[in-house]
Amino acid sequence: MAFSSSVTRYLAAFYLAVAVWAGAAVPQASAKRVALVIGNDTYESVPVLQKARNDATSMGEALTKLGFDVLSAQDVGRRAMSRALVEFERKIEPGDVALLFFAGHGFAINGTNYLLPVDVPKAGPGEEGIVADASFAANGLADRLRNKGAATAVMILDACRDNPFAVKGKRSLAGTRGLARMSPAEGMFVLYSAGSGQAALDRLGENDAHKNSVFTRTLLAELNKPDLSMVQVAKRTQVQVRKLARKVGHEQTPAYYDQIIGDLFLAPKGGISAGAVTSLQEGGGKSVLPKQEQKLAALPPSTPEPLVNFMRSNAGWMVNVSLPEAATQFGYRVGENGSFVDPGFHDHLDQRTGKRMPKTNFVLPGDHPPATIYVTWRDKRGEQADVFPIAFNPNAALAEGQRKILEQLWTAWIAFREYNGLQVYFTHLISYRCGIKQVRYSVGDTAPDKIWELPPCDPGNPHAVPQNAKIHMKIPSSTAAMNVQLVYHNGSESQVRKFNVTK
Repeated sequence: MAFSSSVTRYLAAFYLAVAVWAGAAVPQASAKRVALVIGNDTYESVPVLQKARNDATSMGEALTKLGFDVLSAQDVGRRAMSRALVEFERKIEPGDVALLFFAGHGFAINGTNYLLPVDVPKAGPGEEGIVADASFAANGLADRLRNKGAATAVMILDACRDNPFAVKGKRSLAGTRGLARMSPAEGMFVLYSAGSGQAALDRLGENDAHKNSVFTRTLLAELNKPDLSMVQVAKRTQVQVRKLARKVGHEQTPAYYDQIIGDLFLAPKGGISAGAVTSLQEGGGKSVLPKQEQKLAALPPSTPEPLVNFMRSNAGWMVNVSLPEAATQFGYRVGENGSFVDPGFHDHLDQRTGKRMPKTNFVLPGDHPPATIYVTWRDKRGEQADVFPIAFNPNAALAEGQRKILEQLWTAWIAFREYNGLQVYFTHLISYRCGIKQVRYSVGDTAPDKIWELPPCDPGNPHAVPQNAKIHMKIPSSTAAMNVQLVYHNGSESQVRKFNVTK
């Protein structure tokens, strides 16, 4: 019976068992069993899946019956997935049995398999690096388990075999169809849910209401049978999956590669004491930010670094921080000590998060000394970003802030007024003199060849015009225009600006 690809999930699952450091294939009875199960369905930028969470949940339940203490995480972004892996590593001690299960999208690039978190961005032709940077290499995860000293490490990856970046009718990111074949080292056992070029079925037609994929449901049944080695589990799974797939006119035969010395039994004869499941909640990691409490907006019936802009007024400093991603909370700390401060929220929603937009600006006193400011935020999934240091140099910030304003408001540099003849006023330039090294001007439409002297910058009251400052001069009444050019504090020069005299 044929059915739509919408009911098919191209999965690949491989079992990776890294043998005992001392050379034994079967772990000692006293060894602790720990596992991490991850299930990702709700992808943001690539096609969503239907049964990855179910498969992870079922696997976690089965593993507890096999004596594993299980850490569970579902629909996790990159930060939460990284945190889950770190928490898992902390639980592993030398001599333990460690098992990692991942269900979700996977993608192979140049022979390396990557596991995709739910917030992996879209990627087009030639953008393989985006996927690699935003995902987790399976080889690297295997190395991490081995480096923790686990006597036996098992990695089960139930990952989508189609191209999650494919766009119908267009070129898409190039990659191997499904996960790439791995050549296991001694002590490893690799099992794929389907052979090369085959699609792993999600279900056996429209009337198949089973909560798990065809491969996972079959594998779980075999894992629960006592006293079966991994080779026996693999062969039995091969037979059953192939038989089920052929009933609906589909070819799917799991393939396995065994490099274990001896036999590995996950369900030993005689049983084993049950373990427990602990759920890792996204957004629940340690954070320097205060506890977040989202309130209703007061509205009518509602791994780039941040950029910072310092703006000085007579009232003090306004610090505006631009974040590289959507955020649900923002915090800052001035100096090396103290708690992070949450400035609160705006009374409008961010359409990217569906929550109130956090305020990412704050004020400092005008006389604040040089300091390092630290900022961080929670992303749209509630995970805290890294803490970024920002250098605050008041004099440099004042000069640069005034330079930016002068560039934006150049039409106000000078002004003409009839008062006992034609007068030209330089008041605006004097108010922003801390950003100016030199003012050049010419009377008439010629190259600026004269210098207008400015009073010294007063950082304590930068915009005030000194009483003794020369702010204007008389020019011939026949003057039609003047040209002005600024040399800024950093030595850069502005364009020559022409100002016409309005008669």
